[in-house]
This record gives sequence, C-alpha cells and structure tokens, in this order.
Amino acid sequence: MESKPISLGKPVSVPRAGYRRLWRMLEPALFIAPAFLVLFIILVYPLGYSFWLSFHDWTLYNFRTAIPFVGLQNYIQLLTSGEFFHSVGITLLFMAGAISLEFVIGMGLALLLDRNLWGKGIIRSLILLPMMVTNVVIGLTWRLLFNYQFGIINYYLGVLGIAPVQWVSSPTMAMPSIIIVDVWNTTSFVTLMLLAGLQSLPEEPFEAARIDGASAWQSFRYLTLPLLRPTIMVALLWRIIDTFRIFDVVYLLTAGGPARATETVSLFVYRNGFQLFNLGYASAASYLMILGMLIMAVVVTRLIRREV
Repeated sequence: MESKPISLGKPVSVPRAGYRRLWRMLEPALFIAPAFLVLFIILVYPLGYSFWLSFHDWTLYNFRTAIPFVGLQNYIQLLTSGEFFHSVGITLLFMAGAISLEFVIGMGLALLLDRNLWGKGIIRSLILLPMMVTNVVIGLTWRLLFNYQFGIINYYLGVLGIAPVQWVSSPTMAMPSIIIVDVWNTTSFVTLMLLAGLQSLPEEPFEAARIDGASAWQSFRYLTLPLLRPTIMVALLWRIIDTFRIFDVVYLLTAGGPARATETVSLFVYRNGFQLFNLGYASAASYLMILGMLIMAVVVTRLIRREV
C-alpha cells in the first residue's frame, strides 16, 4: 500500500488583524512621544542638570577649567547662612500677609456675589479684570503708581492733606506695598474658588438652621465654614505655592530692596545665580525652595483629605 506524501500546505502568515491591534497599541504612544520629548528637553533636563550643579562648585571663575564636586557643601552652607534664612523669613511674612488679606476679602466678595444681587454679572466681570493682566504689566504699572514724586497715589494723598509715602523705597513700607499689589492681583482667584464652593453647598442644612432660629453668623460659623473647608484648603494650597515662588512682581517693584527688606527666596536664588554667578550655590537654594513647597503642599493635601 503506497503512502501519500504529506503536504505541509502554504506557509502560515500572521493575520493583518494582529498588525492592526499592535498599531492601535503603539499609535497613542507615537503621537504623545513628541510632546514628552519637548517636556524632557525644557523641563526634565534642566532640573536634572541643576540638581547635578547643586553638588558642584560652579562659578564664573572656574567653569572653564573644572567644576569640582563638593558634595553637600552648598546645602550645609545654605543651612548655616543668615542671608538664606532671612529670605525665607521674608517669604513667609509675605505669604502670611497676602494670603490672610486675600482670604478675608475673597470670602466677603464670595458671600456678596452668592446673594441675589443686582448687577452681579457685571461685578463678577470687574473682579476678573486683574487676573487678565500679566505680572510684568502689573509690576510696571504699580511702580508708577507708587512713585514718590509723580505717583498718582501720593498725589491724592496730598489732596487729602497727607504727606507723601515712600512706598517702595522705605524698608518699612516696601513689604506692605508688595502685599497690596498681590492682594489686588489675586483676590479675584480666591473669590471665584470660594464662590464656586458656596454655590455647590446643599440647601437643606441652611433651611433647617433657619427653621431652628439660627442667626446669619451662626449659620456661617457652624455650617458654611465646615462645609466649605475642602474648597478653602484647595485655594490656600494654590496660593501658598504661588506666593512662595513669587519673583516677577517683587523684582519689578523693589528688586529685593531696599536693604534686602523684600528679598524673597526666589530673588535670593536669582541674586546668587545670575548676579554673583555662583550657580552651584543657587541651584542648591532652589532645591531647598522646592523641598519647602513640597512639604507645605503635602501638609495641606493631608488636611484636605482628612476633611473630605
């Protein structure tokens, strides 16, 4: 009996559906890859290089010959420097003054706009105007307004019979002047966040409080504030990060003066890095600044989660 030859048949080919499935898996990554490449070039690489610099002695005098490794010397020098802690204190003072005023004024405006007020839309639009102006324009404009001889603020003070004030040239008035500018600029942001939180609160607890005879202050203290606490913490978190890294407005108004009375941490980093050309020392200061912001952000975030 003759055996028939075994036919191997046609070679097995991978179906096109497999290639299509593989392409669908890789397609999103290929489209996102250019954006990640750009982010790496403009964000990750500078951060990594500055972190490397923070452990080296990079100055204008030695960068062409050698950049010696100094380990933690820059960080130790910062943590034992009175100038650095002075800038930290100035930053915390600015944060406390600006955020406190912004919260109080923003809460008042949010409560006002939450009512059935005539012209509420126009008032809301006017409140948004400072947010539409860039910080450079704000700094230059307020610098003209604060001018000792030709500023319009001192002009109207003179009309009222009040002596002109050295707003940005006096060590005692420079910080309040910067706080005034920041409050004018960013209170609208706090107002909008608190207003959104107020409009999302349930009505039932407030109706029950009115039936029980609670006053407006009691409803605000025992209902509005506790229910609004997550929104308040988010607004505070955003403002803490924003005020801690402030640079442009302070630089345009006072440049850290007079007598370093307004030298925040950002200006301290700028002075050491781009005026004294000690980039290793400035890089270490910037990473201590980032560490401080992360610690504050973690603390506030945990408070938010605890209250939610």
